[in-house]
Amino acid sequence: MFDIDIYKEIWQTISRNKMRSFLTGFGVAWGVFMFVVMLGIGNGFNNGMQQNVDGISQNSMFVFSNATTVEYKGFNPGRFWSMNNEDIDILQENIPEIEYISGMMFSNQGGNTVREERSENYNFRGIDHNHTKIEKLNVLQGRTFNYLDIKEKRKNCIIGKQVYEQLFKPGETAIGEQLSVNGLYYIVIGVVNGSENMNIGGDANTSVFIPLSTMQQVNNAGNDIHMIGIAAYDDVNIKNIEQRVKDLLKAKHNIAPTDDAAVNAFNIQEMFLMFKYLFLGIQILTWIVGMGTLLAGVVGISNIMLVSIRERTNEIGIRRALGARPKTILSQIMSESLLLTFVAGYSGFFLGVLLLTAVEKVTQMNDDGMSMFANPQISFGMGITALLILIVSGLIAGIIPAKSALRIKAIDALRDE
Repeated sequence: MFDIDIYKEIWQTISRNKMRSFLTGFGVAWGVFMFVVMLGIGNGFNNGMQQNVDGISQNSMFVFSNATTVEYKGFNPGRFWSMNNEDIDILQENIPEIEYISGMMFSNQGGNTVREERSENYNFRGIDHNHTKIEKLNVLQGRTFNYLDIKEKRKNCIIGKQVYEQLFKPGETAIGEQLSVNGLYYIVIGVVNGSENMNIGGDANTSVFIPLSTMQQVNNAGNDIHMIGIAAYDDVNIKNIEQRVKDLLKAKHNIAPTDDAAVNAFNIQEMFLMFKYLFLGIQILTWIVGMGTLLAGVVGISNIMLVSIRERTNEIGIRRALGARPKTILSQIMSESLLLTFVAGYSGFFLGVLLLTAVEKVTQMNDDGMSMFANPQISFGMGITALLILIVSGLIAGIIPAKSALRIKAIDALRDE
């Protein structure tokens, strides 16, 4: 049953020790406040970093050619070489861990794009039907390339969101419309929205894409490609196949096995792992500092309860002499500790969440799409965990004082002045 008298006594005890209660409660509140703020800031940096690399498949790598630096099989160093369509087939056949592989071409001078009286120079890229499995492009209108677009070298194009906004009127359908890119006409089959922070070969939102085979024909490049994108299956570490990819390309193009500079590659997974371990370190530091500060506050509460019990020795002895059960004494001491811990801790929790909300509003107002800090909040589950820690801490803080109170004998208490 709920006994209101117990809570009246608890409030009277806290009131008698206002300064000690305030200082001890402030220590707990500060510990929880620091814990919530540090955890929220850590989440903010993690969200920002994840946001910046969200546009690329995490388990992927990209390979491109460079001049050789080692003499090999009669070829002098400094020889330039190019990857081609056959390389894609060889890698796919010899490395079964590859889920998707895509070839890409880039235009150095960009794409001078004209529609009616509007014109602009955009990024101009050739991609195949597997590219969107590696670089994530959200389709806003129409579709992306399919196998027939590549095989038949169709003069289709996909445009980025900003290209659409600059060349078309709001609400206007772009599908089926013609664009002139570097003097050649292409039919728009899709409008896409890509990541502004992580991309390969330029911002997808300011790019015009055409089929890879069409770009090879337009540039009279034969089967040459500029870059190969590879995504491995989820249970495969892309790092484990990176060297095999390089070795196969070196063998096919007569490049010395020791010439690491001739075949360049960058591994997206390494970036994700770096961010993951950085965030893990921030989390560990947050828990250490937060729990350490909270522990100091809990020790303070335990001490103030011991002092309070010492001051109330006569009171407790009289109550024991009048027949108060140990359970009643124990309940009161534990309730005092729990109430003080919970009120102080919840105040720190509330202020921490309030500060994080204010920081989030400020970052949203100044967000330019390139921020390394986003949504600095703690999850609902983490909030519940923090409150449970407070409750457990309050109970722990009351155990030693409660046991001390139960050891007081009525006759000794009455003699104690």
